[in-house]
Amino acid sequence: MVLNRTLMALFAALAIAPMGAMPAQAHREHNAAEATPAEAAARDAEAPTGHDMSADHHAAEPMTMDHHGEAAATKTGIARLIDWLGRFHPMLVHFPLALLPMAFIAILVARRRPEWTHTAHILVVAAGLAVIPTALLGWFAGGFALAGDDSLLVVHRWLGTAIAIAGAGLTLIVWRGRARVSHPIALVALIAINIALIVQGWYGGALVHGADHLAW
Repeated sequence: MVLNRTLMALFAALAIAPMGAMPAQAHREHNAAEATPAEAAARDAEAPTGHDMSADHHAAEPMTMDHHGEAAATKTGIARLIDWLGRFHPMLVHFPLALLPMAFIAILVARRRPEWTHTAHILVVAAGLAVIPTALLGWFAGGFALAGDDSLLVVHRWLGTAIAIAGAGLTLIVWRGRARVSHPIALVALIAINIALIVQGWYGGALVHGADHLAW
């Protein structure tokens, strides 16, 4: 008897459940029929499609490498050291950028006031010493290819090398003779170096910010 009542209650529950669901389903279908086309489109857009959108997002998202375009784990110890040292190039650039123009100004002043000769000598030597590691670390940062498809990088690389050679040569000239900084050759050399430095600054900015970085 108890088993029969249990079975009857179970069948009744199973029968009532679809009946309770039918009005709700009918109500949703009725609302769907009365919805405006805009509401229906919005509802369809919000409805889950059963597709994992995050998978598409990750599939469409490009894989990014490390800052220097190569997984650090694949680099040798020497390559990682060169890469790390190259990151100091932007820091050292500020020293020749400041010292070379100041050396030029000091030489101009020393031609009128000889007491400035010692100051001009120190600035020329300091500038010549600063351009050497700056250019070397520039090679570390840009790579050791003698040529390439990037014309901006090629010009920046070789112009910086020329400035370093000229600056080092001028330093050797005035190293032992303080009075040599007042020679016209030193003045002309510094004029040429500073002009090249301005051009080099434009190429450096173009590499970082694009060729139109000075556009009006």
